[in-house]
Amino acid sequence: MIKKKVVVAMSGGVDSSVAAALLLEQGYEVIGVTLRLFQERKGAVKCCGGADSAAKARASAQALGIRHYFKSAHGLFSRDVIDNFTASYLAGATPNPCVECNRSLKFSYLYDLALSLGADALATGHYAVVKRAGAGWGLYRGADPVKDQSYFLYCLKKEQLGRLLFPLGTLEKAEVRRLAARCALPSAAEPESHDICFVTEGDYGNYLKKYAGVKPRPGWIVDGAGKRLGRHNGFYNFTIGQRRGTGVYGGARLYVTGLRPEANEVVLGTHGEAHCRGFSLSGLNWLAGDRGAEFTCAAQIRYHHKPAPCTVRLGREGTAEVRFERPQFAVAAGQSAVLYEGDRVLGGGIITGRLQE
Repeated sequence: MIKKKVVVAMSGGVDSSVAAALLLEQGYEVIGVTLRLFQERKGAVKCCGGADSAAKARASAQALGIRHYFKSAHGLFSRDVIDNFTASYLAGATPNPCVECNRSLKFSYLYDLALSLGADALATGHYAVVKRAGAGWGLYRGADPVKDQSYFLYCLKKEQLGRLLFPLGTLEKAEVRRLAARCALPSAAEPESHDICFVTEGDYGNYLKKYAGVKPRPGWIVDGAGKRLGRHNGFYNFTIGQRRGTGVYGGARLYVTGLRPEANEVVLGTHGEAHCRGFSLSGLNWLAGDRGAEFTCAAQIRYHHKPAPCTVRLGREGTAEVRFERPQFAVAAGQSAVLYEGDRVLGGGIITGRLQE
């Protein structure tokens, strides 16, 4: 019997290493591939794509006895992820680089590479589930509600689903740790990765200034009526829904409700004003069957947001209008909105702005 061949995206962390181990146990011919995303000194980046992570991925592959390859993708990563990240912030939006990395690198560049190697499938350590749905395939939430990463995967192409494997989708993180220890993987005790991998100092504002060459742009902080409340050093240092760190104190609690790049202004408002009834969506990627021009579902507008019931009205060329049953807090342009029907991902896109009440 000929073994099925699978390429596993190995980042050096415990999740991708255990994914490779599980597939090996299931009888697959496993090939590990690590994408080099950065041109940097060893130790400069402590997340996937950096030199340290690449060394850990190689160590895990050696422990499993599988073939392992490095592939340079720093040019693509710089253009499609980092440049997009910078441009979005300077346009007053809040980007999601993890989605763009999945869209352009893991499930485009690496997916094509896997097929060119003769693989039957590409596997990753994401906590999500692909399973049969009618005559096709569907994307669903992972079993671990804390680790579920289906939100970041709405950008997958529908025709790819049948050739993707997510071995951790039915597991909880604690079990993955136990499996890593059982397999004596070097990554068994690796800490969780957090935040944006290339923002190594945990402050995207400093990253924009230090690495993207963005200069301070002092401007006014105003209320919804235009009244000046204070000063800022760059609207790109603020995000929708932010309360702390605005430099405006006294009176009612105020939140960032708007960013105006053209006027170089940050808008503050009350908690109620930080909510809205709906938003417009572009770049809609659809993963399910036809639901008609208007339908109800639930929309998740950021990773830790609880999906809220809504009505979706489809427009032309991948656009849509989404209206919530109840106003939601901190709807931010540039973020991904993912549409769910129960645990199934229907599709998703990029928020382009609030809808008028």
